[in-house]
Amino acid sequence: MMNLSKKLEKIIKQKKGKFAIDDWITSMQAFGIPADKIAEVVKQPIPQSLYYEIALRQEKTAKKEETILYNTYHLQETDQIVYKDHHIMNFDATVVEVFKNVKQNNVANIVILD
Repeated sequence: MMNLSKKLEKIIKQKKGKFAIDDWITSMQAFGIPADKIAEVVKQPIPQSLYYEIALRQEKTAKKEETILYNTYHLQETDQIVYKDHHIMNFDATVVEVFKNVKQNNVANIVILD
């Protein structure tokens, strides 16, 4: 297996000595080379915006989960007895509505109790 310095040297030769922030990020994320090792081999200081840029890119690739709103306007407000007395372990309830979970192949798994 090629050691870290040799990998960096190969990347530097491909880039003809110009080591941009994208190269830093690629070297760190794809090859697992620490920033201080890169700085030592390429003889450049670690860019001040390196970790900020990594965070921005990760934020852009993180997918926000879609919010699904269920129509509950016709339902009476649930009596949340667990907040009144947290020692209650058993209670009687009636299933008022069952919503299909649209994310899991219409499996009925959202249950509204009275």
